[in-house]
Amino acid sequence: MRILITGSSGLLGAAIAEQLAVEHEPVGIDRIPGKWTQHIVDITARARLFHLAKGMDAIIHSASLHHPQLATHSQQSFIETNVTGTLNLLEAGVQAGIQRFVYTSTTSLYGRAMVPSDRAVWVTEELQPRPRDIYDNTKIMAEKLCHHFAWHMGLPTICLRIGRFFTQSPYLQAIYRLYRGVDVRDAAAAHVLAVTNQQIHCDTFNIATRSPFQQSDTTRLFREAPTVLRHYFPHIDLLFARYNWQLPSRVDRVYVIEKAAQMLGYQPAYNFTEFIAEYDAMQLAQH
Repeated sequence: MRILITGSSGLLGAAIAEQLAVEHEPVGIDRIPGKWTQHIVDITARARLFHLAKGMDAIIHSASLHHPQLATHSQQSFIETNVTGTLNLLEAGVQAGIQRFVYTSTTSLYGRAMVPSDRAVWVTEELQPRPRDIYDNTKIMAEKLCHHFAWHMGLPTICLRIGRFFTQSPYLQAIYRLYRGVDVRDAAAAHVLAVTNQQIHCDTFNIATRSPFQQSDTTRLFREAPTVLRHYFPHIDLLFARYNWQLPSRVDRVYVIEKAAQMLGYQPAYNFTEFIAEYDAMQLAQH
C-alpha cells in the first residue's frame, strides 16, 4: 500500500512511517523536514494535497495544532489547520479513490467530562465529550467530518483518540502509563492496524496504555489510589522508592481500550511494567 502520512516529521507521524515502511510505502508530508518527509507542504494547501493524494491507497492524518499551541496560535489558525485541513484531506482522498482514511484524534476532547466527582472517570468511547477550548472543539469537528465522509461519501474512516504520549518527566510518564498515557510505539502500531483494516467502515477508538484497573476500582482509585496500586503491583512501593517517587494519592480517570482490542486487535506492548523495565535499564547504562 502507498500511504500518505501528514505530520510525518512529528514524533508520532515519524513512528507511524517507520512501522509502515516494513511492509508498505509511506509518503510523508509536513511543514518541516524530517527523515520520513518527502514533501514540504501545509495541509491548508488544498491543490497540492489533491495532487499528492493521487495514486495513494490510504491517508493517515496526524498533523494538527495541539493544546500547547493555544498560547501561540489564534483560534482561526486552529480552525484552518485542524478542521479545514482535515476537510481538504478527506476531499482529496475521495477524489483519489483511497481505501481508508485514518484520523489521529485525542482523548483530550472528552474535556470536562473527565473531571471526577466522587470516583475516577471510566473513559470509554461512549463518554460524551464536554470540550474545554478551541483545540478540543476542532478535534471533535474533525471527527464529525470523518464520520460524514464515511456515511455520505462512502470513504471508510477510523478515528483514533490517542492518550498522552509526548515526553514528560520519567515520574509523570510512569504514573500516566498506569491509566492514561501511551507509548508512541503503541500509538503508531494502532495506526498501522487501523489503516490496514478492511472490515470497519466507520468507528472511533481510544488508544492508550493497558490499565490493570477495573470499573469496580474507580471509587477507591479516587479516594485511596495507593491501596489499589499495591493490589495490582505488590512491589510498587519499592519501585517508586528506588527513584524517590511518590505514589499518587488519587487517580482521576482510566482510559478504556477494550473496544480497540476487540475490533482492531490493538495490544499495547509498552505499558507500566515495560516502562519501568526500560527506565531501569537506561539508568543502569548511564552508571
